[in-house]
Amino acid sequence: MHTLCLLFLLFLCYSIIGWMIECLCVTYLEKRIVLDRGFLLGPYCPIYGCGGVLAYLLLTRYQEDPITLFILAAVGASVLEYVTSYFMEKIFKARWWDYSDRRFNLEGRVCLGNTVLFGALGLIFIYILNPYIIEVLKSIPNNVLFIISLISLCIFVTDTILTFVIMGKLRNRITHVRKDSTSEIDKQIKEFLSHYHFFVGRLFKVFPKITISVPMGDKILKSITSILRKIERANNRRKMKKIKKSRDS
Repeated sequence: MHTLCLLFLLFLCYSIIGWMIECLCVTYLEKRIVLDRGFLLGPYCPIYGCGGVLAYLLLTRYQEDPITLFILAAVGASVLEYVTSYFMEKIFKARWWDYSDRRFNLEGRVCLGNTVLFGALGLIFIYILNPYIIEVLKSIPNNVLFIISLISLCIFVTDTILTFVIMGKLRNRITHVRKDSTSEIDKQIKEFLSHYHFFVGRLFKVFPKITISVPMGDKILKSITSILRKIERANNRRKMKKIKKSRDS
């Protein structure tokens, strides 16, 4: 049980670190402050957590050979990213990221730039972060480690279930759209977004290059983004009115 708790908290630490890396990278690339990344609501990117734990379990033995470690980390993380992209598209009928505009990409799911970055992160994880995080986790008493793991697991599982349920509902809605008329598509999408616009809107902000892999996917995507903008504008107007009323009072 102690080992499982240790591995889960290691997974969570690397997921949070990955979330921070994503926010910093997008902030730098887009020249604006970004404080929300990842598929789930919480501040973590599980793909980094999986990569970090796999690196700990499989790559630590190669720490005496940094070149081999770099190559294995780069290839392993790229395979993980490709597989994640593939299955998320198959499950939710949507592609969440696309590197088709970057050089040396494979089906837009992975690209050479990210592969090199993953290799560098593998070195940082194994040589710098991993020893420190493991030392800190092992210094925590077993009963405290168990309680922290249990609470964190409940939060993570709740977040995951909530996200998958809502995205499952979105998948069902977009796969059952059978109307060619834009007004009919808008009507069906608007009905769905009236209940789940917060969650869907957040995902569309986090993954601005999302594409929908169903018939009439372009029309459905256009409808979703258009309605989300209208909802956001309406919410902003309501906020401004409240601010104005509070100032007047």
